Amino acid sequence: MNEKILLLNKVFSPSSPIKKSDFFSGRITQIDKICDVINEDGQHAIVYGERGVGKTSFANIISESLTNIYPIKITCNKNDTFHTLWKQAFNQIQFSKTIAGLGFKPEIKKELVNFGNTLDINSDYFNNDIINCLNSIPNKFLFIFDEFDNIEDLKTKSNFADLIKAFSDNNINTTIVIVGIADDISDLIGSHPSLERCLKQIKMPRMSDKESEEIILKGLSKLELTISDNIKNKIIEFSSGFPHYIHLLCKYGAKELIENEKKDFGDAYLTIAIRKGIENTNENLKSSFRIATINNSTSEKWMYILYACALCSLDKYNCFERSKIVELYNVITRKKVNGNALSYNLKQLCTSERGDILQKVGKGLHSRYRFTNPMMRAYIKLKINSI
Repeated sequence: MNEKILLLNKVFSPSSPIKKSDFFSGRITQIDKICDVINEDGQHAIVYGERGVGKTSFANIISESLTNIYPIKITCNKNDTFHTLWKQAFNQIQFSKTIAGLGFKPEIKKELVNFGNTLDINSDYFNNDIINCLNSIPNKFLFIFDEFDNIEDLKTKSNFADLIKAFSDNNINTTIVIVGIADDISDLIGSHPSLERCLKQIKMPRMSDKESEEIILKGLSKLELTISDNIKNKIIEFSSGFPHYIHLLCKYGAKELIENEKKDFGDAYLTIAIRKGIENTNENLKSSFRIATINNSTSEKWMYILYACALCSLDKYNCFERSKIVELYNVITRKKVNGNALSYNLKQLCTSERGDILQKVGKGLHSRYRFTNPMMRAYIKLKINSI
């Protein structure tokens, strides 16, 4: 049993990104695009998308899987600057240097050199120093800067744009990949028309049903567990395309199966998985939901409105229409209210008084709504189905 529990924690890891390709599923289109970028001289990439769609796992797999390239992955923090990030990156590069001794029979020695020591962060020619350093060795490098959305300094973003352009113009044998949370690339690196030719935009969408199914079946197969199509489809529906929730539900359901020496992931185990999944969900999501629905006399109404929002189909901007919210609310409650009956509630759900759960996009008849935290959609489905 202990061996299976250890394997379980590798197969399903809701709390941390996937690190090994053996436990990674889906994203074939995005992997192909990254490979095309790396194989084409002068090309670089920016990978962007919502929180929780698996960007960091994707970055880890790129680092772990590619051959004939030297991968270096840096996780960005809000206090990082252009200079400190590249210093961190170069500190990960080490090479052997041959040193000849003195005398008639000099002893040949090899010395390990840290590349970071060749980079002076106070240099007035920092970009040129980076380029010259990389040109001095034959290796092809892949620099991945993950969680780039943490960078607040506009100068740092501008410097990265300038360096990417310089790498491309000078055909440096190196690829830069920037990864972060954003609706579009200007949110991450700013607007730089000169980068359009050399910076490939790779959007990381929510997982398709097929990709979600692959995670479930591949993981349970490694654990020698089975699942019916009905339960599998429920997990896919509840997860709403977020791999975090697929891993969360599968982990707690499978753990219960292993501990009870059972094989089939049935309804009873899904119920347990939902309950434990909710208990182990991010506290910010739980707090926002609690604030949004707290009201002794009308809490049920607030919950049903949120559930209607969670069930709405999404447009390409992950938004949904008020008319659809009203339609689904009426289906859930078996009532016949019009849009005006929910206007106050929807307006309040866009304020801190109700947890800032929703954002209103646009004005008038063309206005739409979306969840401030996209993962709230999956949490609401789980929460309502646990009641």
